[in-house]
Amino acid sequence: MKILVCGSEGRLMSEVIPHLLAAGHDVWGIDSCEKWGVQDKRRDYVFIRGNCASPEVMRPLLEGVDGVIQATATLAGVIGFHRRAGDILSNDLSAHANVLRLSVEAKVGRVVYVSSSMVYERHTSQPLREDDEELRLARTDYGLSKLVGERMSLAFWNQYRLPYTIWRPFNVIDPQEAGSDDVGVSHVFADFTHRLVGRQQNPLEILGDGYQTRSFAHIREIGEAIARFSFAPSTLNQVFNLGNPELITMRELAQKIYRKAQERGLIRSTRPLEFKSLPVVETDVKQRVGDFTKARRELGWEACVGIDEAIEECLDCFVSHRTMAAACASLSTSSEERVLRAL
Repeated sequence: MKILVCGSEGRLMSEVIPHLLAAGHDVWGIDSCEKWGVQDKRRDYVFIRGNCASPEVMRPLLEGVDGVIQATATLAGVIGFHRRAGDILSNDLSAHANVLRLSVEAKVGRVVYVSSSMVYERHTSQPLREDDEELRLARTDYGLSKLVGERMSLAFWNQYRLPYTIWRPFNVIDPQEAGSDDVGVSHVFADFTHRLVGRQQNPLEILGDGYQTRSFAHIREIGEAIARFSFAPSTLNQVFNLGNPELITMRELAQKIYRKAQERGLIRSTRPLEFKSLPVVETDVKQRVGDFTKARRELGWEACVGIDEAIEECLDCFVSHRTMAAACASLSTSSEERVLRAL
């Protein structure tokens, strides 16, 4: 198949694309590179820097394409996506609408939409299942954008018979993600690791009371599932949750990261971890627990990487990045010293 990946340079699609290539597909990617910039990396696929919302850019790219994975999105943590509400609603939905309309013109075989568990944000019964047709209107603009994006996919099937697959990943863990001093801008694994280990923060600033409950899944497993099943007959015109049923509160997660970092000598303090609660947005979801029975039953897929293993990998990446940054700083200092001596 010839597959066009929209949002190809994002972290999730960077996990998906190698699996597509290994399966023998001809992969093309497009991304605006707004978040990550143009990365200096090896690409075994054709890459175009451009805006998926532009008909002039997308129309020629869709010629001869068999399938599209539409993963263009404005991503951030729970605070970050409130700050970019306008961009999320306008840019993300414009891109998806453009991809769908032009895919009809190009007679694309299927458009796969990467949605989010945020479509369930106002759902009251747990665990959250795909077959519940009474999803309430999301309060966050990110959740609303994903809910409308899903509805657009269904609408284009109803009107134009454009086949679709919809994925709803739950709280993806990316060990490579960098944290931020700005609480809640990055995702929670990166956020906690950065402030607990990088800043040695104790008490840890935490949004709300810290008893929000989540189920997380490793980016590696989510990427493999999307690549493997996006164009399978079993996912045609279907919606699937993707995640790990293991549950944890934010306080428990912070405690786990803190203890493991202590054991590895990454945190110098031996005193217990304390918390400092910060105001949280009123749309913060207290509990988001996914039901992943459908993926296991119909695809034979289930997530296997647990929270403890994911924390170890996040700490490994943090140490690796810090070591690399220190080496680069040392090299830069040495170069400056040589220049000064030459003068």
